Amino acid sequence: MRNLNMLIIIAIVVALGFAFGGCSGKQSIVSEMSGTWKSDKTNEPIKINLSGDQKAIGIGSNTVPVTVKDIDEGTLMVKMEAKPANGSAAVWSLRQVWNDNGSSFTIKFDHDGEEETLSRG
Repeated sequence: MRNLNMLIIIAIVVALGFAFGGCSGKQSIVSEMSGTWKSDKTNEPIKINLSGDQKAIGIGSNTVPVTVKDIDEGTLMVKMEAKPANGSAAVWSLRQVWNDNGSSFTIKFDHDGEEETLSRG
């Protein structure tokens, strides 16, 4: 009886851990960022693919392969190494910025010495 009670308690703790903690917050961040966005500066579509096998960011008609280097769950930031065809590797970053009620977010996209805000397009 004692072993059964212990197994039930362990099962409840594990279930609560999955329910409230999720399997991977880092994977969730890259999945949430992946998709089509619109630049506030150029109004161009920005296509972010961080959850597929071939990770890339498409800016207008150019697609730049990226390698995810770090995911910081505390700052909701993803740092990547970008490999543009016309230059050397560069560090790019994406950071989620949630609205006041937590229902949606924009992305701060730092690349090539510029920062732009991306909204769902």
